[in-house]
Amino acid sequence: MKSVIVVCEAGITTALMVTKLKELAEENKEDLNIYSKGTEEGLDYVKNVETDVVLLGPQIHHKTEAYEEVTDAEVLKIPVNDYNNMNVYSIFEQLQKAIS
Repeated sequence: MKSVIVVCEAGITTALMVTKLKELAEENKEDLNIYSKGTEEGLDYVKNVETDVVLLGPQIHHKTEAYEEVTDAEVLKIPVNDYNNMNVYSIFEQLQKAIS
């Protein structure tokens, strides 16, 4: 089972996105654990828990390097347009490419 975290400034904005991504994973028979975290909580999480993919919300794209320094997970930036429009289909495609 692959582990994915979606990180935004406080971790609140991504809650709905995580729900939708979990639904898409189930529909596509992808075995994924997907969590939502705030910036600092996310950094601590990836330091201590094996994670396969980190999806960063646009407001924390500037933290990409900090995440890459503390994890072997693939760190991806969610495109601003996809994030603002809650385009979970596009975000899920990006996620699928990272885990395949």
